[in-house]
Amino acid sequence: MNVTEQHIAAAMQAAAPAQEHATEELPNFITLLEHFFPKSHFVHFLFSWENLVFSLLILGFIGVCSIRAARKKEFIPRGAQNRWELFMEGLVDFVTGILGPRGIEHAPFLGTMFLYILLQNWLGLLPLMKSPTSAWSTTIALALITTVYVQWVGIKEHGLLNYLKHLAGNPVGIMGLALIPLMIVINLSIEFLAVPLSLSLRLFANISSEDKLLYKFAELNVMYHWLPFFFQLFANILVILFSFIQAFVFLLLSTVYISLIMPHDHEEGPGAAHEKTIRPDHLTTN
Repeated sequence: MNVTEQHIAAAMQAAAPAQEHATEELPNFITLLEHFFPKSHFVHFLFSWENLVFSLLILGFIGVCSIRAARKKEFIPRGAQNRWELFMEGLVDFVTGILGPRGIEHAPFLGTMFLYILLQNWLGLLPLMKSPTSAWSTTIALALITTVYVQWVGIKEHGLLNYLKHLAGNPVGIMGLALIPLMIVINLSIEFLAVPLSLSLRLFANISSEDKLLYKFAELNVMYHWLPFFFQLFANILVILFSFIQAFVFLLLSTVYISLIMPHDHEEGPGAAHEKTIRPDHLTTN
C-alpha cells in the first residue's frame, strides 16, 4: 500500500459515506468518484457495477499483455513471450500430471481461470483499486462458469445418454429404476449446488477477509502515525501468498472435477469392453 498517510486518511474519510455496501474495505477510485460526484448518473452506474468494472480491467490487462507477447514471436523467446511460455509450460505440466496427455485440451480454460482469479485477488493491493473476488457475486459467477464447463466435458466425453444415466444413478434392475427420482435430486444437488458453492464461498471468504485485514492495518497506520507499518508490510506479504494459494486451490479443484468426470480407461480389465460411464462416486471435494 504505497500511499502517504495523508492520502489514506483523505481517501478513507471521503469514501466513508459511500461504503455502506462494502464495510471495512479500503476505498477505491470509484467510491471516491461517487463521493465527489454524487449526482452523476455515469458515476452512480460505475458505483453500482464496480466489481464488474474491476473485473473488466483485469480482463483487458490480460488481453493486452497476451496480444503484445504474441505479436513478435521468436524461435528463442525473450521478454514477455518468454514469461508467457514459462507460465503455459508450467500450467500444462500441472494439468497433464492430473488429467493425463488429454489434459492439454483443458489447459487454456484452466490457465485463463487461474490467471484471471490470481490477478483479481492481487488487484486490491494496489492503491485505489479493489479485488473483485472479495464479492460473492464475482466468485459465484466464476464457480458457475467452471461448473458448466465441467458438465459440458462430461456430455462431450460420455455422450448425452450416458450423462443422463449418470444423473439417474446408472439404474440397474427394478430397485434402480425406483430410485431414479432420488438419485437425480442427489446428483443435481452435488453437481450444480455443492460444487459451485464450495468453489465460490471458499474464494470469497478468504479474499474478503484479506481485504478487511488490509483495511484494519491502514486504519491503525492513520491513527498511530505509521507505528504498525511493519505489521502491515507483513500482512501485505501474507495477502500476496494467500491470494496465490486461493487461485491455485481453485485451479486444483477445477482440474480434479474434470478428472472425475472424464473416462477412466485404466479402470477397464484385460479384454473388457470399453464403456463410457461416469462413476457414481463423483462427489465434490472440499
